[in-house]
Amino acid sequence: MEIKFLNQPKDVKLIDILTEKLRDTSFSRVWIIAGFAKDSAMDYILEDVLKARENGTQIECVFGLDKKNTSKDMLLKFLNCGCNIRYHLNDDGAKLESRLYAFESTEGDSYVYITGGKFSENGISNNLTLIEEIKYSKDEKIEFSKVRAAIENGISKEEFDVLTEDKLKELASTGDIMARITERKIPKISELYSSNAGEETENATKEYDEGASTDFKELLQKDLDIDIDMGEESVKVQDSLGEEVEHKLKNTNEEKPEETVVSKMILGNDKPLNYDKMSTLIIYLSKSEEGNNDIKIPSAITSNMFKFLNYPDAFHAEEDEKGNLNETQKITLEIFENGEGDTFIDDDAKIIQSTKNTTIMSVKLSKIDIQDGDIMRLIKVSDGNFRCEIIKQNTNEHSIWEGFCTSTTKGSSKKFGIA
Repeated sequence: MEIKFLNQPKDVKLIDILTEKLRDTSFSRVWIIAGFAKDSAMDYILEDVLKARENGTQIECVFGLDKKNTSKDMLLKFLNCGCNIRYHLNDDGAKLESRLYAFESTEGDSYVYITGGKFSENGISNNLTLIEEIKYSKDEKIEFSKVRAAIENGISKEEFDVLTEDKLKELASTGDIMARITERKIPKISELYSSNAGEETENATKEYDEGASTDFKELLQKDLDIDIDMGEESVKVQDSLGEEVEHKLKNTNEEKPEETVVSKMILGNDKPLNYDKMSTLIIYLSKSEEGNNDIKIPSAITSNMFKFLNYPDAFHAEEDEKGNLNETQKITLEIFENGEGDTFIDDDAKIIQSTKNTTIMSVKLSKIDIQDGDIMRLIKVSDGNFRCEIIKQNTNEHSIWEGFCTSTTKGSSKKFGIA
């Protein structure tokens, strides 16, 4: 048995450990025990959990839940991807305080991580905390089996209940947890506006209305607040760089074109852009050739965004097919096209930095028909992990994000914005 003590974020970030271990196919079973289960952390690792489940890894979750930090929506996502969840409702009398993550391998080394950091976005990434890593070699199966037995014995107590979808609906209806996601650093387009949003809202109201919170004002607490009323198809947007405005979405009902209301969203840009804190690049795109597998961003724009790109630390010299030497970073790229609702994940995508362009390259981009005027949101999820959202010009969401493209740079005709 080998024990290490790691300092976050100096030595490592817990999110990087979780991402690496969850995507490692050698682990057959994983335990995530979090006394303070917050939506932001669950969302942070959701894609890694999905990958683990696709690889056949069994995932056991033990969460402490409360009405302020955990939503029905996020818990349902974990249930739907096949996680087993036990829970304890935290209250003033008794709270679950454990923060433990265990990874069992039947053929190789197994690991246990114990940390004081909360299971929140900052708690697993940037907050100062000490992480204890206990490594059990493949010859120490008996020793790790004692750890497994202790965990199983602990979560079988009467203080922990098995979470089912029916139980989840009950907890949301009684207000013991939030009915909907109310905190997220960066919203996904598919959650911001859905083509059948009215139907979803009606159903949600019937099932979860009593005592359930549906306050969207806390949706984004840092860079952007969005208040959505799907029934009226109106969106109120507040940008940290501009003023709050009311914007009426375009009416796509061809039978009643006279009711179409388009109100141009004007976002002020009085303050200089703060590239140090940016997490998202929003930019207009040009039409791509059929089968094209890259998106080019003028270096006049990206020259200010080196911290966002983690340049030059994450880049290395690499020769392209023409023999040109460029600086390249390998990334994991999740691509979402909101028109058809297609999602692709490329673990072998690249960001290439040259004197003329910053290029986002992925074979998956060839599956998307990018036209002039489409908008891309390039979201940095974590170092080496990006999400690329292609917002089609003929969709309702386009009229939201075009309001953020208020900046231009000398030498480039592309309008863009940051968040």
